[in-house]
Amino acid sequence: MQDYKLSELKNILNQLVTQDNEVVFIAGNLANFGNFDSRNKNDLLGLIVEETLKASNFHTTIMTQTMSFQICNTDIPYERHTWANLGAFGNYLLNLKNSIRSNHPFASYTAYGKKSNICDTKTPFAYGINSPYDNMLKQDNVLMLSMGMEPNLTCSIIHHAEFNMHVPYRYIKEFYHPIKENNQIVYKNFYLHVLYKEYTQLKRNLNIKFFNYFTNKFPYAIKKIPLGKNVIYAYNYKDFYEASIECLLQDIYYWMNEEPIIKPYRF
Repeated sequence: MQDYKLSELKNILNQLVTQDNEVVFIAGNLANFGNFDSRNKNDLLGLIVEETLKASNFHTTIMTQTMSFQICNTDIPYERHTWANLGAFGNYLLNLKNSIRSNHPFASYTAYGKKSNICDTKTPFAYGINSPYDNMLKQDNVLMLSMGMEPNLTCSIIHHAEFNMHVPYRYIKEFYHPIKENNQIVYKNFYLHVLYKEYTQLKRNLNIKFFNYFTNKFPYAIKKIPLGKNVIYAYNYKDFYEASIECLLQDIYYWMNEEPIIKPYRF
């Protein structure tokens, strides 16, 4: 059974993307839209890339997350084409010629287009200064497309905000991991911003508080366009990041439901 046509997706991308969008960040789950009018998955993935670039008159850069947490705490070397575990689109983008993937073995991002060098990073940290998100936010107009998932479930930029605000409920963890560089395997230190184990079982609000604040500040910020069995959500990712910083300035525990009683970092 067919749930949508690729031509419908093409029309939506042409509605949402303009040449003013210096970066279009794409995340979500394409399978949630259902079946489309082709048996070739690459027809869908290729259309997203091609039509996004065309809609921007080739001014934009497409960016997505290409995490590979499956090799964390292993001896499997990270390399340029290590499989990304967050879906088909990330793997499609990182395998495109001239795409650039950031050099972090677990939390990488990949960019393709005019300013793909935003992911040409050397920092051992996933977030913070000179990270892919930091470089992305130096652009003026960043469009976020949450494909087939509600936006509170795809906004990994929250972790960049948490890192920059030094939230106390996370700590820096070091990983000594092998990576492939210049056809050689070398070990280097890399870092993740990790939740204290005391909080891993806590019920979380899944970023809903951040989006409530964002939509109260910008009532018409999020566009919603149905496609197949689900929806494409579009909004200004830079505005959302700045709103998230405002939230954390008001309450450093904004990501949580409430300030925790147990604080392993308190002395």
